[in-house]
Amino acid sequence: IFGSSMRTALLMLVAVLDQTYPAELARYLGSSISSVQRTLDKIEEEQLVATRQGVVRSVTLNPLFPAVNELRAFLLRLAEGYPDYQRIKESRRLRPRRRKKPL
Repeated sequence: IFGSSMRTALLMLVAVLDQTYPAELARYLGSSISSVQRTLDKIEEEQLVATRQGVVRSVTLNPLFPAVNELRAFLLRLAEGYPDYQRIKESRRLRPRRRKKPL
Protein backbone atom coordinates (compact mmCIF):
# COMPACT_ATOMS: atom_id res chain seq x y z
CA ILE A 1 0.00 0.00 0.00
CA PHE A 2 2.83 2.41 0.88
CA GLY A 3 5.26 1.33 -1.83
CA SER A 4 6.69 -1.81 -0.25
CA SER A 5 5.79 -4.37 2.36
CA MET A 6 8.59 -3.09 4.62
CA ARG A 7 7.29 0.49 4.52
CA THR A 8 3.73 -0.65 5.20
CA ALA A 9 4.84 -2.90 8.09
CA LEU A 10 6.97 -0.13 9.61
CA LEU A 11 4.16 2.40 9.45
CA MET A 12 1.67 -0.05 10.96
CA LEU A 13 4.08 -0.86 13.80
CA VAL A 14 4.77 2.80 14.49
CA ALA A 15 1.01 3.45 14.65
CA VAL A 16 0.39 0.44 16.92
CA LEU A 17 3.33 1.14 19.24
CA ASP A 18 2.82 4.94 19.19
CA GLN A 19 6.44 5.70 20.08
CA THR A 20 9.22 3.26 19.33
CA TYR A 21 12.82 3.01 18.17
CA PRO A 22 14.58 1.29 15.23
CA ALA A 23 16.00 -1.68 17.19
CA GLU A 24 12.54 -2.55 18.50
CA LEU A 25 11.06 -2.28 14.99
CA ALA A 26 13.83 -4.47 13.59
CA ARG A 27 13.27 -7.08 16.31
CA TYR A 28 9.52 -7.28 15.65
CA LEU A 29 9.97 -7.38 11.87
CA GLY A 30 12.86 -9.85 11.94
CA SER A 31 14.90 -7.45 9.85
CA SER A 32 18.28 -5.80 10.20
CA ILE A 33 18.54 -2.46 11.97
CA SER A 34 20.31 -0.91 8.98
CA SER A 35 17.46 -1.79 6.61
CA VAL A 36 14.92 -0.42 9.10
CA GLN A 37 17.00 2.78 9.47
CA ARG A 38 17.20 3.25 5.69
CA THR A 39 13.45 2.77 5.29
CA LEU A 40 12.74 5.13 8.19
CA ASP A 41 14.99 7.75 6.60
CA LYS A 42 12.94 7.61 3.39
CA ILE A 43 9.62 7.71 5.24
CA GLU A 44 10.88 10.63 7.33
CA GLU A 45 11.81 12.55 4.17
CA GLU A 46 8.18 12.15 3.10
CA GLN A 47 7.20 13.54 6.53
CA LEU A 48 5.05 10.54 7.51
CA VAL A 49 7.12 9.86 10.62
CA ALA A 50 9.09 12.12 12.91
CA THR A 51 12.20 11.09 14.75
CA ARG A 52 13.90 12.60 17.73
CA GLN A 53 17.53 11.90 18.43
CA GLY A 54 18.33 11.25 22.06
CA VAL A 55 20.35 8.39 23.42
CA VAL A 56 18.42 6.34 20.85
CA ARG A 57 16.42 7.48 17.83
CA SER A 58 12.78 7.75 18.86
CA VAL A 59 10.19 7.25 16.09
CA THR A 60 6.53 8.30 16.00
CA LEU A 61 3.97 9.31 13.39
CA ASN A 62 4.62 12.94 12.46
CA PRO A 63 2.18 15.09 14.47
CA LEU A 64 2.67 17.92 11.93
CA PHE A 65 1.52 15.78 9.00
CA PRO A 66 -1.76 17.34 7.80
CA ALA A 67 -3.73 14.07 7.92
CA VAL A 68 -2.00 12.41 10.89
CA ASN A 69 -5.24 11.40 12.60
CA GLU A 70 -6.63 9.85 9.42
CA LEU A 71 -3.30 8.13 8.72
CA ARG A 72 -3.17 6.70 12.27
CA ALA A 73 -6.79 5.49 12.02
CA PHE A 74 -6.08 3.88 8.63
CA LEU A 75 -2.90 2.15 9.84
CA LEU A 76 -4.57 0.87 13.01
CA ARG A 77 -7.51 -0.43 10.97
CA LEU A 78 -5.09 -2.10 8.58
CA ALA A 79 -3.18 -3.66 11.51
CA GLU A 80 -6.42 -5.24 12.80
CA GLY A 81 -6.11 -7.72 9.93
CA TYR A 82 -2.80 -8.95 11.34
CA PRO A 83 -3.18 -10.53 14.82
CA ASP A 84 0.60 -10.33 15.39
CA TYR A 85 0.38 -6.56 15.74
CA GLN A 86 -2.16 -6.79 18.55
CA ARG A 87 0.03 -9.37 20.33
CA ILE A 88 3.03 -7.08 19.95
CA LYS A 89 1.15 -4.18 21.51
CA GLU A 90 -0.11 -6.28 24.42
CA SER A 91 3.25 -7.90 25.18
CA ARG A 92 5.31 -4.71 24.96
CA ARG A 93 7.01 -3.70 28.18
CA LEU A 94 6.98 0.07 28.68
CA ARG A 95 9.14 0.42 31.76
CA PRO A 96 12.43 -1.17 32.79
CA ARG A 97 12.53 -4.33 34.81
CA ARG A 98 13.75 -4.06 38.40
CA ARG A 99 17.41 -5.06 38.72
CA LYS A 100 18.04 -8.72 39.50
CA LYS A 101 14.34 -9.55 39.17
CA PRO A 102 13.94 -13.06 37.78
CA LEU A 103 12.47 -13.39 34.32
